[in-house]
Amino acid sequence: MMRRSGQSPLLIVSALALALSLAACDNGTDAPAEPDKKDTAPATDNGQPDRPVETDGGDKQAARPVPAKLTHQMETLERRPQGCDGDDCPHFEVRLQVYEGQPELNAAVRRQLTSQLVVTSENPASPDSLEAAAEQFLSTAAGVSGEGSHGWELTGETRQLGRWKDLVTIAISSYEFTGGAHGLPVTRWLNWDLGENHAVPLGRLIESGQESAFWNAAERAHARWVEKQAPDDAGFREDWPFQQSESYRLTPAGVVLHYDVYSIAPYAMGQPELTVPWKDLEGVIRPRYRPH
Repeated sequence: MMRRSGQSPLLIVSALALALSLAACDNGTDAPAEPDKKDTAPATDNGQPDRPVETDGGDKQAARPVPAKLTHQMETLERRPQGCDGDDCPHFEVRLQVYEGQPELNAAVRRQLTSQLVVTSENPASPDSLEAAAEQFLSTAAGVSGEGSHGWELTGETRQLGRWKDLVTIAISSYEFTGGAHGLPVTRWLNWDLGENHAVPLGRLIESGQESAFWNAAERAHARWVEKQAPDDAGFREDWPFQQSESYRLTPAGVVLHYDVYSIAPYAMGQPELTVPWKDLEGVIRPRYRPH
């Protein structure tokens, strides 16, 4: 999540800034990407040449070439209320990775991030753009009487988390603070097949008829996680039972499932991840996405 720092007085600040240098951001081994120290810092390259897409049966299609690596520019959007200065001002900020030559992927990332940038307590209509999300947030804050909106913030960030074969995973994160003890972070993992040029939801990853087998394996992974995280808390599993999650990514260790705060653990434990090992997924995941 992004935290605020003091800035000079601004009218409604609207900054759409593109970084001047491109940043390569592939992870051929699917190691989690380190946070960027600079927008132009390169990430690792998987070293694979552009190639045609292969079907599950191995037949090559005359499809778009798959890039050996993705490059991106940073786009930022920041807004505050007119005439407001200081750390107590409601603050909206977005940092978005825009990938070169990937318009459909960029549009999907933007849509998902936009859908997360809503003040949840107010339950307003979903905005149709990042700019509309900013205006909606500031309008909501302005409607709160007195100093009730002091310190409010709504931020968003996207980054490439990893890559498995032609499947790239984008972490789309948002953070909302509208008072209280702490804010609310939300993260969604978007998986995009660069060869087929579309999102791959979890249901499309699993072989037909193998859904129960997948979730049974995931529940066993959850039991192991509970035993490790709370071995002396007999009531933990009852208080925080297993749930399904649609946020996933593929790694050499297996299928990793992501959970937001308050889902399978208390807020203090952050955003948990469960790894369902490949050995428990024989015949469960489509051949296109299984390890060689």
